[in-house]
Amino acid sequence: MRILVFGVTGFIGGKVVELLKERGEEVFGVARSQKLDVPVKTFVANVLDKVSVEKAINECKPEAILFAVGERYPKGRIGEDYLALMQSSRVEGTRNVLECIKEMPSKPLFVCLSGALVYKREQVYKGEISLPLNTEKDPIDDSTWFGQTVLKWEAVVTEYGNKFDIDYTIARMGSVYGWGGIWKELFFERIAKRKRVFVPGNARFTTSLIHIEDAASALVHFLTNPSTGEVYNVVDDEPVVFKKFIEHACELFGAPKPLYIPLLVLKPFLGAGYKLVAPAFSISQAVSNEKLKKLGFELKYPSYKEGLKQIFEKVS
Repeated sequence: MRILVFGVTGFIGGKVVELLKERGEEVFGVARSQKLDVPVKTFVANVLDKVSVEKAINECKPEAILFAVGERYPKGRIGEDYLALMQSSRVEGTRNVLECIKEMPSKPLFVCLSGALVYKREQVYKGEISLPLNTEKDPIDDSTWFGQTVLKWEAVVTEYGNKFDIDYTIARMGSVYGWGGIWKELFFERIAKRKRVFVPGNARFTTSLIHIEDAASALVHFLTNPSTGEVYNVVDDEPVVFKKFIEHACELFGAPKPLYIPLLVLKPFLGAGYKLVAPAFSISQAVSNEKLKKLGFELKYPSYKEGLKQIFEKVS
């Protein structure tokens, strides 16, 4: 199968490419520079430049496209301009790809990343299995920046899919962790060196995670086993209080317990980034993966315990 991956140099996109190559698929990438070290033939394009996107897709002629693009989450202070760029790279970038697809005589399957940690919560999840988890049918919380972005992002996909008869799947990712990306930079690299990490807020919120290998495997499944017009939460089996997760990681590596910094103390240092960090490190999200598992998809790391053990063994 001929597959084109937008975001080939990213944490998720790179892992998807690796798994697709192992399957023997014909894989191509899209990146903003040809100079990057990428293990597949790469077309140069910027998703915000429709002409370059059209050129890449027309040259590749893929049977399926993965959109795993977006300006990365910042580590420090940012302005409103960067927030706008983060949103436009996802929303308008998706639109530019779909604008090209709609004109193709043989339209490729379109698989798009999105976010699962955006649902409205009627009650706080405290670990009791009896409490309901959010499903794909539940409303998205439009009071947060990320919730607003997801609504706009997915609206573009569904609009083009329905209007122009484009087969699509939306993958709502939980917090994707592993040895790489922002998780490695903010937490795991320091923990592996037995250094103290700093965590925004008190970490008493619940979150739904997904190990990078399972996240990439789910995307490979969507690319090779189309579920037209469907939305799936891609999370593991066990929502967890973040404090429990990060302290378990520290314990595994023999690192000291984290230092928890009040969000209001961090606010002046984050600028517009506070709109991202504050909800991410304070609002509980407990999400169901039941729909994903009904496809027959099996998680390699069903909970954070197995996932953190893999990271520990990899680094050790």
